[in-house]
Amino acid sequence: MVLGIVFLSMVTGTIHKYLDHRVRMAERQSRTGDRSVLQAIESLRAEMAAMKRHETDAILSFDSTLQTLDARVKHLERRALSESDAAHTALGAAGARTPAVARVEVSAAVAREIGAP
Repeated sequence: MVLGIVFLSMVTGTIHKYLDHRVRMAERQSRTGDRSVLQAIESLRAEMAAMKRHETDAILSFDSTLQTLDARVKHLERRALSESDAAHTALGAAGARTPAVARVEVSAAVAREIGAP
């Protein structure tokens, strides 16, 4: 019986040491696994930040282009309107003029010559 108790205590000690060793190995793997996961997360964060910068730059560039195009269109509209107003004014002024009446005074001597009363 004493031998059975000693044998059981030896087997229990050996199993305990084996399990402790397995726990330490699992902790080491989890640390290196954690490092690789943390590195992957950091690289993803850096990539997302780069994508956000790129998106912001693209939006600002697009907005700038839209503003430039808007300014050009407004300039062309103003130019077209001023030219059409000038054309309308010239046409309107020519049509609105009263015909010029020429007044001719004839001296009495000329009137007698042409036989005018």
